[in-house]
Order: sequence, then structure tokens, then C-alpha cells
Amino acid sequence: MLSCEDFENEVVNCDELVLGSSKTDDGDDAAKLSGKIKTFKEINTDYDIDVQIWKLLDLADADEFMYGCTINFCQSLEDEDAPWYPVLQKLNISSCPVEVTTFEVQGLTISLDSVKDVMCHDFCGNYRVQISFVHLTDKLSCHVLELAIEECDDEYD
Repeated sequence: MLSCEDFENEVVNCDELVLGSSKTDDGDDAAKLSGKIKTFKEINTDYDIDVQIWKLLDLADADEFMYGCTINFCQSLEDEDAPWYPVLQKLNISSCPVEVTTFEVQGLTISLDSVKDVMCHDFCGNYRVQISFVHLTDKLSCHVLELAIEECDDEYD
């Protein structure tokens, strides 16, 4: 995960965070997360997280917007269905404020159950996910993750 181009993160830095593919103990598709997350400011109840997802198309500057949402970060800490909930559990983040610190994650396996509806032929392709911390209308951090959904033959997974 990298900082957005030409953006200086004021709250969180995830440049040393790496997301890869993996399998759960049951053999289901999963993501594996390793690296560091650094906070530069205390994260409090005033911060929202904005998530935007685009499908990358072969046409220049014509990526297709697929999904977007903005939620309050602190309120989302109790949402066990949130895709980032396992990460928060691993980092022992269960309430706000979140202190200024460096969190280390090594080999955290994250189930893809929450996104299983898009793990199909119709959604195969390359995507860009932008995750930002915002306060009111001010963007305080901006992170980009590029990922791919590929159709695999079970015999060759």
C-alpha cells in the first residue's frame, strides 16, 4: 500500500504495508498482510474513513468508478463485518482515541468472506482502492492499493 501521488500523509503512513494473496487454514482464498502502520496524530472520533474503488480499464484516463463509502472510523471499530476488523483486532485497536505509535503486522491472514460476492468471473480485472482519513472535508491521509481479481482453475490454484 502506498501513499497517493503528491500527497503528504498527516495522520497515517502505510507505505511499509504489503498485501498479498494467501489461503486460510481451510484452503479458502485469503489475503496476507505484513509490514508497518505508523500514526503521526491521535485518531479520534472526528475522523472518517473514505474508501473509493475504481476498475482499471485499458483506455487512458477512463477508469470506471465502482464503489465508494465514508464511515466514521471510531464507530466502525465495533463492526465485526467490516473488512478491516481482523486487522484492528490484531493491532489491539478496539476504541478511540488511537495513540501515536508504530503498529507491526507480520503474516496476518484475512478471510475474503466479506468480498466473496465480487470474487467471480464478472468482476475479473485490475482495481485501484483509495483509502483516506478525512476530517469534515479535509483529506488527512491518502493510501492506494492496486489489486487484481483473476479467474483461476481450481486445479492450478
